[in-house]
Amino acid sequence: MKTNDLYKIAEQSGIQVDRYDLKLNRSVSALYMDKLFVGLDNNISGAEERVCLAHEIGHCETCSFYNINSPLDVRGKHERRANVWAIKAMIPYTDYIEALKQGKTNIYSLADFFGVTEDFMRKVVDYYNSNSI
Repeated sequence: MKTNDLYKIAEQSGIQVDRYDLKLNRSVSALYMDKLFVGLDNNISGAEERVCLAHEIGHCETCSFYNINSPLDVRGKHERRANVWAIKAMIPYTDYIEALKQGKTNIYSLADFFGVTEDFMRKVVDYYNSNSI
């Protein structure tokens, strides 16, 4: 999925996306403030921008919100929902299987093929290999 497609999804869902200098004060690249607002760091682009934006839209689309002081199990549950939404939106299972058939079998070639970060691609592989589709 292209970056512009993610911005269109956000717009169609009524989610405002703004840019800030987030890394100046915190070590975060993106965050959601409420159901209809996502903030991205000014300094991210490319694969990192796509992954962060998809993940934060995933929070909004799945209503997976939590307080920063929530217990880790609650935070983990909401983070997983956002990740699953991002995985399915960015790399549908059929596209993942097709890439494997084309010989893209390591994390690096898969991440490059889909235009995502290697960390995100590891989550994709883990999700599709551990869930019945």
